[in-house]
Amino acid sequence: MLDLTFIDVAAVVNLATLRDILGGLRAAGRKWWIASDPADALSNGYITVGYGDPACRDRLNTIYYRLPVINDHEPPGGTDQIVMLIDASVVSPQQAGIYLEHDRLCSDEPADIEDFLVPITRALSRRLGGDGERSERRL
Repeated sequence: MLDLTFIDVAAVVNLATLRDILGGLRAAGRKWWIASDPADALSNGYITVGYGDPACRDRLNTIYYRLPVINDHEPPGGTDQIVMLIDASVVSPQQAGIYLEHDRLCSDEPADIEDFLVPITRALSRRLGGDGERSERRL
């Protein structure tokens, strides 16, 4: 079970919305995409999101992050309604990114997670800001 006691503010998003947001993200030649089978999300406890070039398997160009699933069982709407938590304290790389710097392999996990998460959270904020009025009317 995911421990949420230490999280002050975080975003939650269902898979359908995340997939839609990731489809429109591009930055510095990098893309974001769902990289795991959503049917495995509940048993694994996470959805994997790729960040980099989906056609490139080179570890120098792509990092895969795990976003924890907060559902206990499959939601009535199917896998598109699986909900994930997005917060730097719970999102983790499957392996740290590595870089060549002066002929040495280096990593910078804080910079990587920031480069990965900031565009996602900005896109979620824009979505929330743009849909806020319509959402209130639906309630």
